[in-house]
Amino acid sequence: MKTNKLTLTLLIVVLMATITACSLPLLVSPTGEPFIPDTGLDGDLDARMTEVAQNVEATLAAAATNTLVNPTNTPEPTSTPLPTNTLIPTNTPAPTNTPVPTSPPLPCNAASFVADMTVADGAAVPKGSSFVKIWRLKNSGSCTWTKDYEVTFDGGDKLGGKTISLPKSVSPGESVDIAIAMKAPDTTGKYKGFWILRNQNGVKFGLGASADGPFYVEIRVVGLGNSVKYNLANQLCSAEWKTDSHTLPCLGNSQVYSNYVFYSSDFKMEGGRVEDEPAIIANVETGQRLRGIFPAYTVASGDRFVSEIGCTDVAKDCKVKMVLHYRIKGTSTQGILGEWIEKYDGKTTLIEIDLSSLAGKDVIFTLDMEAKSGSDTNEVFWFMPSIREVDPENFEHK
Repeated sequence: MKTNKLTLTLLIVVLMATITACSLPLLVSPTGEPFIPDTGLDGDLDARMTEVAQNVEATLAAAATNTLVNPTNTPEPTSTPLPTNTLIPTNTPAPTNTPVPTSPPLPCNAASFVADMTVADGAAVPKGSSFVKIWRLKNSGSCTWTKDYEVTFDGGDKLGGKTISLPKSVSPGESVDIAIAMKAPDTTGKYKGFWILRNQNGVKFGLGASADGPFYVEIRVVGLGNSVKYNLANQLCSAEWKTDSHTLPCLGNSQVYSNYVFYSSDFKMEGGRVEDEPAIIANVETGQRLRGIFPAYTVASGDRFVSEIGCTDVAKDCKVKMVLHYRIKGTSTQGILGEWIEKYDGKTTLIEIDLSSLAGKDVIFTLDMEAKSGSDTNEVFWFMPSIREVDPENFEHK
């Protein structure tokens, strides 16, 4: 019986030694034999064994718990953040080298047409009358035009024009007005003359892609009618035309100026009547005044000033004060022969003024027009403005 208990005791001791081998030294006797502690076997062995078993069980449970919690006190691993998704760059195709188109080099001397400043193409001009043709041209080449450059006749109808030098130096990109005095033939019909530029070396140049094209003047010469002693329409370009602020060219047009004057033998009066006799057409911008001062005429006994005035058919908002002034040349004597307010109402005004009081005098006549409406289109006419011997009873209002 003691032998079995001793064996059991040894087994328990061995088990405990195995569990605590990491921290408890093995106990041995001086002789080298394992030391077996006193187990108190003399008592109630069963009770003692039960107690020992319970102690062993508790020890094992504690050891297991310590092992599971943190057997070696190793730091818990930290969470490593997941790598973000890095975009893989796409292969962008390299730009191709597209050839840049190059402009052809500018020629040294070249011109381009800007506008007819006077005498529009096909303008009616009284036969035998003088006028000034003005072109506006632009230097579209790479060389400066100097005053040594010229404008010269290049064919067609010369119309009395002469070669002239440029009025100023013209740098590339700048414009210049070229004015040439001309005279209409004494025969009615259509006439066209060509002109061109010429450099200091005598080399001609002009318009177009090849810079060799001429520019031109084109007119229609018309008659003056019968029994006229002095026709102001015929003297249109001999008169001085001006506003309160600047001088105007004769034979201007509405595409270039707000205030302008030109000759016509084919126009429509307010009310729709069409005439084919000489007339002076003038436009006065709102708030402006336009005057034409004519060369002196020696008045004879029996002379009368005759005209018909009104608005043209295109000037629906027209309202103009029209005045006929006179001044005796070389004196301060002057006055008003008549004044009228003309507006677009479908009616015209017939003028017939006796000039007998001025007989023998050199008289300067002035046609004076002042806008009285808020419109910039105040286009009026002086139809057949002339001095002639007339029997008023035979002067009919057409």
